[in-house]
Amino acid sequence: MRKKRTLHKPVGKKILSLVVDGETEKWYFQLKKSYDKLSTIDIRPDLPVKKKLQEQFEYVKEQANHADKVIWLVDFDTILKENRECKQGEKSKIKEFQQYKSQLEKSENIEVCVNTPCLEFWFLLHFKSTSRFYPSCSRATQDLKKSSNVLSDYKKTEQYYKKRDNDIYKKLMPFLSTARTNARKNGQFDSNNPETGIAEMWKIFDLFDNDYNKQ
Repeated sequence: MRKKRTLHKPVGKKILSLVVDGETEKWYFQLKKSYDKLSTIDIRPDLPVKKKLQEQFEYVKEQANHADKVIWLVDFDTILKENRECKQGEKSKIKEFQQYKSQLEKSENIEVCVNTPCLEFWFLLHFKSTSRFYPSCSRATQDLKKSSNVLSDYKKTEQYYKKRDNDIYKKLMPFLSTARTNARKNGQFDSNNPETGIAEMWKIFDLFDNDYNKQ
């Protein structure tokens, strides 16, 4: 049985727990935390050991008991893949996720954010405005590498993300405003129309600006 962790709160700081389902998201937000040096918030990107939807759902609920705000960041390509693989009579993974999302968002300190298909679509929006649906993360990554010289050599490795003096957050910072505008233009995740390019990362950055980036 997995031992529950207690989030020890730094004096005078709010805790923002970011529950992610991939290492790339964890590396990205670790870099953001390092760059921004926010004085009023302790950002804690966290990758759960177990990946099943129900297990992540339970983990998010548990984190909400200790953190001021919990964000569950979901790459929707995995859910779409599992949904396609559902056997006849099995519950739709999309419906399962929507039920978890609706239940969690009844809590004031929980936010669920979706990237369709994955984090790389958010990176793509730094360089072009599109709501194109990519059926897999690899397809989105191919377009990302073609769309800008900045990430033409993109790799899903910690060494690439955290390259000294030229990490991925530093590379993307000059284009962040464009990405937020493009992502906001695409709107919010709609479970009735899941095959649309969506990056709800803009919600997270708005949260930093509006609620936590205050002295």
